[in-house]
Amino acid sequence: MDDGGNWKEMPTIDLVREAQGGQSEARDELFQRYSDRVLGIVRARIGPKLRRNVESGDIAQEALIEALQSLDRFETRGESSLIRWLATIVQNRISARAKYFGAERRSSAREIALDGHGDGGESSIDPPARVNTPSLEVRNAEEQGMVEECLHELPENYRELILLRDYAGSAWEEVAESIGAASPDAARMMHTRARTQLGKLLQSRGVR
Repeated sequence: MDDGGNWKEMPTIDLVREAQGGQSEARDELFQRYSDRVLGIVRARIGPKLRRNVESGDIAQEALIEALQSLDRFETRGESSLIRWLATIVQNRISARAKYFGAERRSSAREIALDGHGDGGESSIDPPARVNTPSLEVRNAEEQGMVEECLHELPENYRELILLRDYAGSAWEEVAESIGAASPDAARMMHTRARTQLGKLLQSRGVR
């Protein structure tokens, strides 16, 4: 495969196989192809508390690098299995960061108690970059934050549906397989209910 332009046209699963075979260009294309999707997964799962302490883009980059480094261990079964694998890596990264910052906060609290002083202020952290998803586009970072807060108020199965379809861009067949729905139509109907509930939560916060 000498023509670099063909990598962009290659189906994802074939691209994975080429990357597993040692093609660095295929690995680069996978990184580019899934960067936005992985960032979307991070933004959907990170939660408002951790988002105040860490950049979503940093977690996404760490997850992608880990995925590419361990790609040889991934069993190629379809794009939906790839998304689930990436989502698992993202979740592990988020859990590790949450554990770290939880430990850091406890340590800081002990130091303040021992020193007997502290202004109680928080360090300034730049907000993460906005992610444009296929059907959850918002006008500004404040609205993006509200979308993410509302996502975390949804039942887990609804949140996963929106993650797979709207953030990861999975086909309905892949969504149905991932959530165990009887058919793509059943997954589509459940997704409609999930979006309806999300819409009500957003409206309660003034986002339309």
